[in-house]
Amino acid sequence: MSHSRSFQPTIMATAFELDKIRCNPINERLATFRRRFESIRSELAVPSSSDGVQTVFSTAATADVKNLVLDLIQALQIEPAARILPSRIAERTLSGDLGLLYSRVDANQLDIAPAIPLVERIVRNEPDAPTWNDADIWHAVFELVARTNPITPPTAFEKAVFDTPLRSSSASQRGIEQTHDEVDQRILEELTGRVYYDVGGFYERYFERKSWTNNAREIYEEARAQYIEGRWSGWPEPSIQGPFFEWFMKFQHTVLSGLRRRYYTSANKVLRGSEADRKLDIFLTPADAALPDGEHDWSNVLVIGEHKQNPDEDRSAKTLVQLAGYAREVFGSQPERRFVPGFTICGSMMRLWVFDRSGPYNSEKFDIHKEPERFVKVLAGYAIMSDAELGLNTFIKRDSNGKYIVTRGVRISLEDKPIASTKAIVCRGTTCYRGRRSDSTEWEYVVKFAWPSDKRQREGELLKLAKERGVTGIAVWFNHEQITIDGDPDTIAHFRRDMKFGTPRKLSSKASWVDGSPESSRAYSKTSHRGRSGSGATHLMGLGIGASSVTTSSSGQKRKGDERLDGGSRLKRSKSNGSHASGTNVRIKESELDAIGAHSIQETVVDSLADCRNQWQRNNVDSIQEAGAESLTDCESETYGNRVHYCLVTSPAGRPLHEYQSVRELLEALRDAIRGHRSLLEDGKILHRDISENNIIITELPAKEAPKGRLIDLDLAKELDSMPSGARHRTGTMQFMAIEVLEGKGHTYRHDLESFFYVFVWMCIRYGYEGTGRHKPSKVVRPKTNILRGWYTGIYTEIARNKVGDMGKNRFENIIVEFAPKFENLKPLARELRSTLFPIRDGDIFTGTFHDHDIMYDGMIMAFNTAIGRLGKEEQSIA
Repeated sequence: MSHSRSFQPTIMATAFELDKIRCNPINERLATFRRRFESIRSELAVPSSSDGVQTVFSTAATADVKNLVLDLIQALQIEPAARILPSRIAERTLSGDLGLLYSRVDANQLDIAPAIPLVERIVRNEPDAPTWNDADIWHAVFELVARTNPITPPTAFEKAVFDTPLRSSSASQRGIEQTHDEVDQRILEELTGRVYYDVGGFYERYFERKSWTNNAREIYEEARAQYIEGRWSGWPEPSIQGPFFEWFMKFQHTVLSGLRRRYYTSANKVLRGSEADRKLDIFLTPADAALPDGEHDWSNVLVIGEHKQNPDEDRSAKTLVQLAGYAREVFGSQPERRFVPGFTICGSMMRLWVFDRSGPYNSEKFDIHKEPERFVKVLAGYAIMSDAELGLNTFIKRDSNGKYIVTRGVRISLEDKPIASTKAIVCRGTTCYRGRRSDSTEWEYVVKFAWPSDKRQREGELLKLAKERGVTGIAVWFNHEQITIDGDPDTIAHFRRDMKFGTPRKLSSKASWVDGSPESSRAYSKTSHRGRSGSGATHLMGLGIGASSVTTSSSGQKRKGDERLDGGSRLKRSKSNGSHASGTNVRIKESELDAIGAHSIQETVVDSLADCRNQWQRNNVDSIQEAGAESLTDCESETYGNRVHYCLVTSPAGRPLHEYQSVRELLEALRDAIRGHRSLLEDGKILHRDISENNIIITELPAKEAPKGRLIDLDLAKELDSMPSGARHRTGTMQFMAIEVLEGKGHTYRHDLESFFYVFVWMCIRYGYEGTGRHKPSKVVRPKTNILRGWYTGIYTEIARNKVGDMGKNRFENIIVEFAPKFENLKPLARELRSTLFPIRDGDIFTGTFHDHDIMYDGMIMAFNTAIGRLGKEEQSIA
């Protein structure tokens, strides 16, 4: 879409501008763009003539030209001169103009032909040309900005916020849905491209030059009596499970007795504290941690181990997924855990592992018979190393009164159990506790621990900004700080220092679920779809471990037959039953909007992952990967991102949504959280982007006019008009994601409101059985009766289609019929909210964003107020 306007040529550079341009020369910094342009020109066999740029723009693929222009805009935006030169059209810098230009080009809102004069200037000017050529380039930049600037500037809500590519995590599998098939599927997706094998220096990093290294060596010297003729005495051959465990326990009793930690096996017995019923081959716990009946609990597991009889299974995906499943259980039952060590023993081959919040990595394998000293020093090392070296969070202190932290000189006691936590491996690991001062009996604070990307703006900074701008209805900042452990920064980069990482494992093209992976652009821009295999074994082929793997990448093309939306993001219309029989996109002309009663519609950015990922990676490699001493890889890693452990303290304290004390309290909390979201957007100019059940709290003892519910967790929030953070991926809670977010569109306020709606529906189905005589099913519910299963299982496009179908008028009735007894009378509210968010047009539902945000905010808040009023009348009639 292009904007026509009368255009006045820009004036030549002023003396001030020329001075800044001379002091900040471009030099070599556009060389990468020139090389890329020359590569495209050469591939098209376009001669290097005066009209070469025009010819390239007219003959190259549209996506290639668009990416070329986006590369150029971003390269210019980070130039020192662009950050100093003032804009000629607004109160900002030229860099700010270029940021807005980037977003409009990316959203297909502009014809890119006006960029041709600028490209010509850059291509013709050689890098070593005199500085006055820079003035020509910046003049062309000013001219491009002026030519493409619309008559009226965009409103704060006219475009979507830039998104970091989205990846799912196994946190979507919760409660009774944590079957091995479903969880293992999500674990594979979560770990794809994030697994590093044969990391150089692993053993030295974790087991050498430690305060306890000599102790471990002494234990080995004592163990040498068990090592006879090049083998450990009594080793079973073959090492089948039963005899191996018997040998291992006997070996421990002989070699490792008397230590404060002990290894156990539970291969035939489920550990307590898990909903997934996982057993654990070998694990390390405190020696006194076993329960009276001999059972063990995941909350006490310090090191995880997996045994395989066959040495060929050392690099198999099955072995990895089993060990990763154990790590997920540890993170779930110990939510403040920093990382989880582990090992595998396949035959006599041992490999050491670490699972941190950016993924797993392992050592080179070794034969325990050929390297007996290493074998003993590893087992002994785990048993005697410090809590911090095992990945426990020693920032949290413990005494006879329980857990506490000290921040800003204030001792804050923590509640024993968190009010919110995430059960996954590669994620922010968000964990929230209620806290109170040591001299108080009232819960006053929410204390949050998380591992956000080091590229993201800190949540504490956003909360301080929101406080300064007068935002109401969200958490109030008290303090935030980066955590240090034993004087060292608690970051992934610090964990992985002094080691040599190679290339992470990539997706195999044979993966049956590849279409839903982030590596294939969330299934929005693929050229083909493949169905999910029902075989669990087929799913395990997805990691490409052991065999050579083929990387599957996005083609940037859209599949017509499966597409709901046209590329220009016009009025979005979808069949209410979720079917897409026709490949023709429904397009409604602007003149037809009044005829169907539609409001003005906001355009969203088209597929932030499919269209932007490649150029962002090319342009931001340096900013994404750690440089210098903390460089983690020798080559480009697609998914690695350094994470930083931090602690945030906010007030007031609150309870999680599912601890509502009445239906009224739940509705008031949801309504006030929506009000808080609106204030955050309008007053704070910040979009939340991660609405979920865990990110809304019920305020404890609020004042009369204070919000009953508040919005928390701004980890994924963005200031409006900000550029992408450079973070590799952002994770989300699948069941609460908006349809267009699942389809790859940029995030708008509407998508957060849609997520609020899904939270409401989720609460009404998953809770509300207490005190009614009916109970939630205790066994795994099959998809036929588990109505919400389709909201978080399957590939992204499947989930989006399921939600489209469920939001249609007829199928929505099948959803609300599952409301729990306590929420039966909220069905009218559910219908009203659905009508507000998904207005029906001739049998189709609208999933786009209105320019006038009052339409949806007012509609939802009024619906809640009406329902709360009805509850009041019902309570009076009962009384």
